[in-house]
Amino acid sequence: MSLSAQWSGPLSGLKSYLLQKGWKDSAAGKTPLYDMRGLNYLGPVYRNVLNFQPGKKNALVNYQVPANEFCLAGDHKTAIQLASDYYDSLPVPAYKEVDRFVDTLKAVTLHSAKDVITERTKHERMVMLNASPAYSQQRAFIYSLLDDLYNQGFRYLALEWLNSRKNRNVTSVDMFNGYFAAEPVAGEIMRKALQLGFRIVAYEDSLSERQDGSGRDAMQAATLANLYKHDSAAKCILIAGGGHISEKKIGNSYTPMAVFFKRFSGIDPLTIDLTEVCEGSAFEYGRYFFTVWSKKNSISQPSIAFRDKAPYSLLENDQYDLQVILPPTVWSHRRPSWLDLNGKRKSVSVRPTEKTLFLVQAYYNNETIQKPLPILIPADQTYVTDEDGYYWLYLLPGKYRLIFRDMDYVVIAEKELDVAG
Repeated sequence: MSLSAQWSGPLSGLKSYLLQKGWKDSAAGKTPLYDMRGLNYLGPVYRNVLNFQPGKKNALVNYQVPANEFCLAGDHKTAIQLASDYYDSLPVPAYKEVDRFVDTLKAVTLHSAKDVITERTKHERMVMLNASPAYSQQRAFIYSLLDDLYNQGFRYLALEWLNSRKNRNVTSVDMFNGYFAAEPVAGEIMRKALQLGFRIVAYEDSLSERQDGSGRDAMQAATLANLYKHDSAAKCILIAGGGHISEKKIGNSYTPMAVFFKRFSGIDPLTIDLTEVCEGSAFEYGRYFFTVWSKKNSISQPSIAFRDKAPYSLLENDQYDLQVILPPTVWSHRRPSWLDLNGKRKSVSVRPTEKTLFLVQAYYNNETIQKPLPILIPADQTYVTDEDGYYWLYLLPGKYRLIFRDMDYVVIAEKELDVAG
């Protein structure tokens, strides 16, 4: 979504419908993802299409929040574009410096990120990876590592996205996992981990919500270090946000969780950044660098750069041990092909049989038998259609309950679906 862009076709139609209806925000001051029954994935979308104008910067608006919310609803193109289009611009000389710097990287070679990481993790006890809420591609890559790391003896999966309240759920997948866990790829990570035999660890303490910056990170690190006191042979994978896994202080006042963890536990974590060298990046310099670099370098799989036979950060960032380069998104039927989770899921077409159909969701059939539908996390969902009007979902082999919803999030039809292996 460039700064002159408008909402996509589905979102423009939704906005027109809401204006005609005279929709009022009944969740004002609250998190619109939740209503009286459970999850409402269109709740945040309603608020954004009415209260936010694409293509106009506003210093008072945190555009990362709407980007996260579109990602929750399965609209990855809008999420990716919103998250990066509103970074503060760099001075003109800085863009020219990026152009010159990219030309100095010709001696760099690329290696499979999965192969490099799984070779390094054989003798590690703590592996920390970061992921941004609005970028499901980063979580899709993490999903691809779970089998190999479990086979290497890792048995704990620590997740920052789990809620800090007493009612949090760490033994199955539903709305009680936490706000960011409601994103479908995050749900797939949890399902996969539980099926393999991982123990899910929530390390965000309820008291940490009252802490800012380093205080919160210190409390997180203390909880994680305590895990190793109780299990001296523990091997843990951790997924956190952004700079929490940096192994160096950021600025003059912020000490990240990884620094505290090493201090408290005596264990040097393997830290892996997924957020900077990718589509959109995490800041304007990284976004522009990746745009320029990826036009001059062909990359089709998550990779790690090497220079002089050693891992090398293309952004020369020494805060992490490894920095993964994620390839530009390849779109298929207007959906990102990385949703296939490294070939584990199949793309499935869904014919639009209902006149007022807007959103299609696929839930695991066994989960719908065990729990009420409104509290469940779908395997995949989208309101984005292909040119012929068909919806496309990415699903693992298995039995599903397809839910068809209109623009009011009302269920207008259901269908059973069996995805062959």
